[in-house]
Amino acid sequence: MFRRGRAFTLAELLTVLAIIAVLAGLLFPVLSTVKNAAIKTQCLSNMRQAFAATVMYTSDYDDYYMPVNHRPGAPPNPILDRTWVQLVLPYAKSFSIFTCPGDWGVRDDFDTVFDGDLQPGDIYARYYMASMHVNMGYNYLYLSPIVLRADSGQWVSQPRPTTAIGDPSKTLLFVDSVWDREADGTPFGGGSWLVVPPCRYQLRDRRRTDTFDESDLPVYAPSMGWDVDNPFSGHIYGNAWPWHSGRVNLIRVDGSAKSAPISDLSAGCTVEEGWGGLVKDSGNYLWDLN
Repeated sequence: MFRRGRAFTLAELLTVLAIIAVLAGLLFPVLSTVKNAAIKTQCLSNMRQAFAATVMYTSDYDDYYMPVNHRPGAPPNPILDRTWVQLVLPYAKSFSIFTCPGDWGVRDDFDTVFDGDLQPGDIYARYYMASMHVNMGYNYLYLSPIVLRADSGQWVSQPRPTTAIGDPSKTLLFVDSVWDREADGTPFGGGSWLVVPPCRYQLRDRRRTDTFDESDLPVYAPSMGWDVDNPFSGHIYGNAWPWHSGRVNLIRVDGSAKSAPISDLSAGCTVEEGWGGLVKDSGNYLWDLN
């Protein structure tokens, strides 16, 4: 005799669904944490590759860091204009290492943009626009500042030698960055190839001194310090940005990379508009060369 199997009752079905919902609620945060950790690890790996490319570049250029734009020894000529990213790109695995996989903002496809300085046979020239929107912000104001010379009235790039760095294990090389943000705080435009520090001056023997180059010359910068009065600005942290759950990935000039809270970028200084604050503790300040 055929006997029908016993069906689930409504109560049993609801119980199973409730158990599944509870398990999903427990697993989703874990999976999200694992995914974020993998993204952070990939970003740190990219920074280490960019560091290796930087080391090879400095080895070929008498141990001097990359200028922000122009090739060493070349006059400011639009045809020769190259960003620091383009200068180290031949030593890198690919252009993709300069982008952070944690950047969820909207960005344009700059790889397809025709650049005015594109030259036949130069495969790196096409990255000119894209290279300014990478997520690896360069600590250039200490490593390779562009200053306005009082004697000539011209902007001059002044790459520093690696030997000028007093403590390589402390000084920042690259950090996660953002281009800008919408009025509601949404990131857009990718990253920024340049980042600026929160402080510029410090007191030495009761005298205010310039930590950039001690000459107090005007410097080229995307912003004059951090935009502390506008929480939705891309300049709130000098274009550095915590893509990883409130933390930034950074790498120092000795190659040591880590994930850190965004507050570490302002450690040792009092942040004020227009670089009005002072470096109080150079031992904890990540940006300068001492």
